[in-house]
Parts: sequence; C-alpha cells; structure tokens
Amino acid sequence: MHPNITRREAQPYAGMRQTLDRDKLPAVVPDSLAAIFGLLQKHRLQVTGAPLIRYFVVDYNSGEIEIDVGVPVATTTLPADAVVHSAQIPAGTFATVIHRGPYDTLVQTTAALMDWAQQDSINWAMVEQRKVTRWEGRIEHYLVGPPGEPNPKNWQTEIAILISDG
Repeated sequence: MHPNITRREAQPYAGMRQTLDRDKLPAVVPDSLAAIFGLLQKHRLQVTGAPLIRYFVVDYNSGEIEIDVGVPVATTTLPADAVVHSAQIPAGTFATVIHRGPYDTLVQTTAALMDWAQQDSINWAMVEQRKVTRWEGRIEHYLVGPPGEPNPKNWQTEIAILISDG
C-alpha cells in the first residue's frame, strides 16, 4: 500500500447525521443521499464533489457508528432544514488511498491503511478509549459507483484520514 499524503483545504458539505449499526449502512445511505440531493436541487445549490460518508465515532464493542452521509457543496450555509445540515471536513494533511471494487471489501482496504500508518509511525487525528474511536477526519468519497456504474468491480472509493499535527 502506497497512500498519497496531501494537504487539503476545509471542505463544506451538506450532511445528515446518523447513529446506526455498521451493517445498516447499505440500507441508509441511498435514502440519505436522495434527501440531500433533493434539498440541493430544490435550492439550486452547486455540488462540488462525490458523495461521502464521514465517520465521527466507531464503537468496536457494539458495531455502532456515528456518521454524516453527505455531499460536498460550494457554500458553507444551507437553507434551514429539519434533517440536512451544513458541515465541514477540516483542513489538514490527509493520507488517502483508492479502494477499487465492491463496498463490502472497504473494511479490508481501511485496515490496510491503518496498518501502513502504524508501520510508518503515522498518528491519526483521533482519540480512542475502550475500543471507541472518535475521528476528526475520516471520510470515504464515493468516486465511481451506483447508479452511474452498476458493476461493483468498477466502483472506486477514496478513503481519506486526517493525520494528527502532533
């Protein structure tokens, strides 16, 4: 594994915060994205990148995660909405890798990125206590996938994790 190390500016996005069991992601993400795209289209707001999932908390004890499903946008302010909120991925230095293939093997690619960081003494911008990890910047950008590409072999997902400044 040879991740890219890149400095990124803060990235605003429209998101929906959710806490759920990790295995529920495939059922939750399409509906969340439909709601977000609906709001953006209704207000004619510009999309600036691929859909994403931002991980805030991963509880390895229960399998529960706290995430934002989101879409990068050109503005930091959104119209008031009961479900969709304005958020921002922080600026900083990220390690990134492209996962190719179906989503059910993303976990292995993420684990390989974590192993690489450990071997190279890279510290993530996160806090871990009792097998519960709180991330400052852990994002999956869905570059190529459904509905535009029906074949899972052709899907591409960028995994980006913020490296700690300290």
